[in-house]
Amino acid sequence: MNSEKPILQLMDEFLANQDIRENSRKKYRESLHVFIGWLTRNADVRNPQRSDIIRYKQWLIESGKASMTVDNYLVSVRQFFRYLEESGIHDNVAAGVHSPKKPQGYRKGYLKPDEVNRLLSSINRETIQGKRDYAIINLMVRTGMRCIEVTRANVQNLTKEGNHWIIDIQGKGHWSADRPLGLTERVVAPIKEYLNQIDTLTESSPLFYNHSYVSHGTRITTLTISKIIKRYLRLIGIDSAKITAHSLRHTAAITALRNGATLSEVQHMLGHRSPNTTMIYLRAIEEELRREGTAVGKMDNAYDKGKKNSNSKQFSIINELHG
Repeated sequence: MNSEKPILQLMDEFLANQDIRENSRKKYRESLHVFIGWLTRNADVRNPQRSDIIRYKQWLIESGKASMTVDNYLVSVRQFFRYLEESGIHDNVAAGVHSPKKPQGYRKGYLKPDEVNRLLSSINRETIQGKRDYAIINLMVRTGMRCIEVTRANVQNLTKEGNHWIIDIQGKGHWSADRPLGLTERVVAPIKEYLNQIDTLTESSPLFYNHSYVSHGTRITTLTISKIIKRYLRLIGIDSAKITAHSLRHTAAITALRNGATLSEVQHMLGHRSPNTTMIYLRAIEEELRREGTAVGKMDNAYDKGKKNSNSKQFSIINELHG
């Protein structure tokens, strides 16, 4: 390397120069620590080669990490070496090292309508926590909002225009509310029921609070929402790594599509920039149809109908011959 600085210092300088959110910076740091640790044990940390990056990728794969996880780890490595090259410190030996192919098909968990009803029915709405939990889960399964979007929402973001309720959502990667979404009364009513339990509200108050002893009165966090949802899922007998808080977003999208919403309508509900992103939910519906054997069932009906028609023609010929 054309620098006397330790590689960890170069990593810190790289991270400091990235115009990204703090959460993304933290993930980059964690994955780069894994890479640098591997590099220190298995290669020349002062002069890494392209072959080292390929070996590192293979090590990630063989360690059992999912293809998406391997991809995330390699993204940080590619960005780091791109920075080193632009800074004149080292060649970009990670350029062109591809991530493993992602598995085709839809592999994200979601709930069926009866499971959504069971989930909502499992919540005791007699307490303020129960009212909050119901309002949050009901909001997520009916709008597809992410956990981070729910935590960012303030009272002022929920408004009424004429007879229509609207929530202004601050989406992932945005610094302020960037898209409005119309809501029905079924979405808003539980939120109003919950907010009526809060003593003091201002326009800048969080839409949802923590009510635990330690963090009472603070804005609810994504981690808390995730724990709340997993707890209620377990209450109804669903305890799978594939079904998480984010599954409620997938549930909303798939339910909307299966009940007549267009791809464009679901795209705007979820805040996707490209319809290609939204199309992953069509794959889930296709998978359901394959499992249900819809096409096979229709062929049974067609063959049965054909058999009846054949018999009927046969009788008519026989009758004619005997006639």
